[in-house]
Amino acid sequence: MKKTLLLAVIAIVFFALPKVSLGQVSFSHSLGAAYYVSTSTTSTEYSESTSTIGAPGILYSPRVNVVELGREMTVSVGTHLGLGFMLDTSSGSASFAMDLPVVAEINFGHGAHADTRSSLGGYAGIGYGINRLGGGSNFDGVSTNKASGPVLNGGVRALINGVPVGFRLSYLLNMEEGGNVAGIGAFYTFGF
Repeated sequence: MKKTLLLAVIAIVFFALPKVSLGQVSFSHSLGAAYYVSTSTTSTEYSESTSTIGAPGILYSPRVNVVELGREMTVSVGTHLGLGFMLDTSSGSASFAMDLPVVAEINFGHGAHADTRSSLGGYAGIGYGINRLGGGSNFDGVSTNKASGPVLNGGVRALINGVPVGFRLSYLLNMEEGGNVAGIGAFYTFGF
């Protein structure tokens, strides 16, 4: 039984190995907009209150494709850096966002690498992220959320009227005090 299992594993490795290419390292990046939201709990001597913090940001997503798993599939390492600040002078409110995840992702179809022929694709990944959100107004005071922990993300990439665009969702599980962070974004992918 052990010999049969060993032979099966060796056969799978030899059949799968020609489809995996480690020598094709390539770079890809995209630029877009994102919105991050979380909850924050403010405690005082007399009360405790929970508020929702949301902030827009500019999203820059560089990645390095390190392994090709076939014609239209890659494994990459990268980030989805989000930075933003918003000031509303009429209401006296302001918000800021900083999102820095480092993720390993599997990319498939459109946008997996420059030679893909699909018009639809996507990606899914897992990693570790750091996020800072803050918001406040003249009336409500200031709320902040410091978050770091595992991050899950995924999205869709497509060619729409010849324009390479995408949509992203992310969720950071906060290991510090404070709420988890959800993010949504839309982006343009360069080079496709």
